[in-house]
Amino acid sequence: MHNTSTLLIRSVLCVATIGLAAGQQPASVQQRVRAYRLAHEKEIVREFVHLLSIPNRASDVSNIERTSEFIKTMLESRGVAVRMLRVEGAPPVVLGELRTPGVGPTIGIYAHYDGQPVDPVQWLSPPFSPVLRDQKGKPIEWEAADNFDREWRIYARSASDDKAPIEATLSALDAIRASNSPLSVNLKFMFEGEEESGSIHLPEILGHYPDALNADLWLLCDGPVHQSRRMQVFFGARGETDLEITSYGPARPLHSGHYGNWAPNPIVLLTHLIDSMRDIEGKILIPGFYDDVRPLTAIEKRALAQTPAVDEQLKQELAIAVPEGGGAPLAEQILKPALNVHGMQAGHVGVQAANVIGTEAEASVDFAWYQIRLRTRSAREWNIILHGRGFLSS
Repeated sequence: MHNTSTLLIRSVLCVATIGLAAGQQPASVQQRVRAYRLAHEKEIVREFVHLLSIPNRASDVSNIERTSEFIKTMLESRGVAVRMLRVEGAPPVVLGELRTPGVGPTIGIYAHYDGQPVDPVQWLSPPFSPVLRDQKGKPIEWEAADNFDREWRIYARSASDDKAPIEATLSALDAIRASNSPLSVNLKFMFEGEEESGSIHLPEILGHYPDALNADLWLLCDGPVHQSRRMQVFFGARGETDLEITSYGPARPLHSGHYGNWAPNPIVLLTHLIDSMRDIEGKILIPGFYDDVRPLTAIEKRALAQTPAVDEQLKQELAIAVPEGGGAPLAEQILKPALNVHGMQAGHVGVQAANVIGTEAEASVDFAWYQIRLRTRSAREWNIILHGRGFLSS
């Protein structure tokens, strides 16, 4: 789900500001972009709903191809030159380029169009039949609505992660053009179709098409709206490695009254293994894991100090009494490497529970850390590029 109006206001305004010509005031362009959004809400949402209606699991070959072709059409209808970057066995990367004569720098915008697996049983409405709902969850006939409340939500798979930035980016381009604001940058659009599956073919694709990444700056448009609802620019992206663990016990299930304390219990083995890998405060206990993790810089610490405080609100909203991390704020904790246990499977509970020592237990674990950082230019150079060309307001 996603807050529709907030998506269109914040994402469209943020991306539109990037395209300002030198000397233009961000505030005036934002006003014109906001006016464009208000005047074109229904057609923006209509295109977004069409995009959301196409199933987008990376392994669903026919539908992921349909999704990529629709995005290609979206780009081409706006005059963007499109290439489909393909390797065998992978969804295509949709690469669009919009060049402006006499303009130097190129800004790349990344998002992904594939989504997480879907369990329809857990959905009130079909995941690929988008529904707009109000704050109480009541469906709204958006085609008949005169205007859109910023607290309404669209419910559909990938409504926020990550089809929303695709629609917002292209709507921003429409808004810039409608406001008669000439682009001060060349634009490159990279929309990937395998991110939720680990981007396993992306290195091969980039190896075949090395010019795809040629840009002065990349914006990774794949993240949530900040809890404060303020626009944010982040300077890193968390990488992730998944791990599947299986522990084994006896060759067949054994009665715990006859074999307990003698036959190894795979559930106990697995829980102790995981317990030895991280503590209850989130600290990873694997020797050497932090050896190449650099400390926060002074600039990063100042940025953390200026981040809006949302922890107390979130604790109330999520019914969390004591967060992990020994009281450190959320903004600081998500900068640290993390070990997350996102699933365990073993034995039975409830009415199916039995006094049995099982044969095996499984866990699914992910390791996350920040692996992409702005290292290629000095702070002064970035300041000149971003502020000198009107990309960011002071």
